Amino acid sequence: MSSAGSSPRIKAPGDASSPALSILQQEIANCAICDSMKPWRRFGPAASGTADTGYLLVGEAPGHVSWKQGRRFTGPAGLLIRRSLARLAHPRFRDLEDLFYMTDTVKCHPAARANPAANRSPRRAEIRACAGHLRRELAILKPSVVVTFGKAAEQAVAEAIGQEAGLQGLVRLVTFPHPSPRNRRTILQAYPSMDAFELAIAGTFRRLITRLERGRHDA
Repeated sequence: MSSAGSSPRIKAPGDASSPALSILQQEIANCAICDSMKPWRRFGPAASGTADTGYLLVGEAPGHVSWKQGRRFTGPAGLLIRRSLARLAHPRFRDLEDLFYMTDTVKCHPAARANPAANRSPRRAEIRACAGHLRRELAILKPSVVVTFGKAAEQAVAEAIGQEAGLQGLVRLVTFPHPSPRNRRTILQAYPSMDAFELAIAGTFRRLITRLERGRHDA
């Protein structure tokens, strides 16, 4: 999807100028739809990063390590994404929280039944249950660029954009395979090495930063 024009910017979660986002965060925190997610383990608003840049980063679901630490993208897969940004050594955008508002297709940690500390892929029913949250996040944030990791995140974001008339044709969607070590074979089908995969992510981050520094809100 190509991006065009500009979109309004709002302040970070919890700021008085973005009550709609604060309300949505509270609704997510109170959600108990999925019995398969008990106990419902979510992130608080402080783990979401910034909404000021107009960039949205979407994963498939919170990993156990990230949930325990209260910080998104800090498990093995998330650290690969963080390393990609760290490669740039940018003085302002040092962490993902500086560059993105971050969320997941499924808001709670989908624990494996046999081992609550393990991760599993979110189920279709769980993705459907959370679809409204993601759609409202997009409608409120009106991002100019959405970066997704994993097929579930890519499909969910594409569907959400397609259902929001105010976003169609205005949002650029950038997709990457899920960076989980278990997904290494799939990644290496698209990239010559894992280092090349990290470099590709870093290149995307560099271009997004350049857009911000130039004050551009188009493609």
